Amino acid sequence: MRSPQVLASFAHHYKTHEPIPADLVLRMRHALSFSAANLVEFQTALAAASYDLHKPDPENIDPDATMINDMRRFMLLTPVPSDAHRYASFNHLGSGGYSSAFYTYLWDRVIAEDFFEQFDQNNLLAGDAPMRYRRTVLEPGGSMPANDLVKHFLGRPQNTTAFQHWMEREFEPVPNN
Repeated sequence: MRSPQVLASFAHHYKTHEPIPADLVLRMRHALSFSAANLVEFQTALAAASYDLHKPDPENIDPDATMINDMRRFMLLTPVPSDAHRYASFNHLGSGGYSSAFYTYLWDRVIAEDFFEQFDQNNLLAGDAPMRYRRTVLEPGGSMPANDLVKHFLGRPQNTTAFQHWMEREFEPVPNN
């Protein structure tokens, strides 16, 4: 959905039927990257809390202190002390099968950005990446471990380089329209 070309193939003005302007898509992409680092630090704090709340004996844990400590540890902004019991609104702690595996949200983003950088950024449908993605990831699906699918598509293990580029996009110049 970040590609002006892909969006223009179906996103049209409801009255004029003109395709979505490429400069608008680029500005939207820039807006989506605003404060990406803050999102990452918050998700990192939540991932740490989900782990830290599940690793000790439940009788020996203070969930309020654990949440505050992990937020202080991973976030630039100091959480305001309160009796809000932040852990109580963190629904991934006990639902959906995540429990201590909240970190997978962030790791999924690392892999998605690594995949995305394999595509021609000016034309996501060009080159060998789209068909390689289809053949090495989509077609095998659940027939092999996800980590193997990732390695087959990338030709190497995933890394965080593309993820770092994603966080840096906030500081790229934006079109002036």
